[in-house]
Amino acid sequence: MVTIENMPPPQSRPAFVASVPAGAGQYDMDRLQPNIGRPGRHFEVELPDRIPARCIQSSSNIYEINPLLMLAVLKVESNGRTGIVARNTNGTDDLGPSQFNTDSWAKLLIVKYKIPREALVHDMCQSVRALGFALRTEINAAGGDLWKGLGNYHSRTPKHHEKYKALVWRAYNDMIKRGKF
Repeated sequence: MVTIENMPPPQSRPAFVASVPAGAGQYDMDRLQPNIGRPGRHFEVELPDRIPARCIQSSSNIYEINPLLMLAVLKVESNGRTGIVARNTNGTDDLGPSQFNTDSWAKLLIVKYKIPREALVHDMCQSVRALGFALRTEINAAGGDLWKGLGNYHSRTPKHHEKYKALVWRAYNDMIKRGKF
């Protein structure tokens, strides 16, 4: 169980609790900014055992990324599953829960930061830490534009960029609506 804003843990089931400021709109940047300590609506999202809430919370805090956004990315990329290596038509692979491409983020993480390929594929916490780092890096490179950074995490090709943002936004809203990952 992870709590944001020191909320009491729910009694009935393991969940991830997050607070998001009120207000909505397509790609509403303020709703997805880190909101620890800000008043707002509280959302409880039940996580499957394969996704340790402590890892989401830790990466979210370190990289100042809304935890529900990170979960939405995991939902879109792999449904939050480890062990996935997806072969692309261009000969590259997408690795693990965050689906890091071997020609971009995976390459950087493996070569520069010495993170073993197998850790990116099989270790949920390592993948989530790397996801926080990648998202924060892309958001910063986009001048703080959350949605541009998020789209760039997936692709800089406009068609793919926009489609990805829409997929993540839908996953985010679906999690809030259903209260489940």
